[in-house]
Amino acid sequence: MAIRKQSDVNDKERFQLMPEFMFFDSAAFLGRVGVAKAVVYLKEKDAVFSRGDHADTVFYIQKGPVSLNVISNNSKKAIIAQLAVGDFIGEECIEPDRPTRMATATALTECTVLRIDRKDMLRALHREPAFSGLFVSCLLARGARLEADLAE
Repeated sequence: MAIRKQSDVNDKERFQLMPEFMFFDSAAFLGRVGVAKAVVYLKEKDAVFSRGDHADTVFYIQKGPVSLNVISNNSKKAIIAQLAVGDFIGEECIEPDRPTRMATATALTECTVLRIDRKDMLRALHREPAFSGLFVSCLLARGARLEADLAE
């Protein structure tokens, strides 16, 4: 069996090998199915959510960067991630044993986020496999970036 280089694979074959969620338009999906309960406009330094807030929503970043940080017991602030358009934030609300936020998410510039209720997010994840794949892919990519940052 011959091993083909990526350059030997024509575009049609390559796209057939890619997961369906790679072509999924999550912003259009969220708007179309009415999952997004509210569009939230934030100014620079506004909190998307804060540590200790009730965790009952997921946010989808439509515009602008968001910083996710925690504060240690001795009041040291650590940036966990810097997120951008197309990222989800606040996904810990899906976990039933996580009633409050463990981190703070802050707009770094003017931002727009979709606020999605927990029940609606779970319903969308169950009903739309491509959306579920995209969501899981985003979470895995963030975990990999965090591990890489910690390794440095």
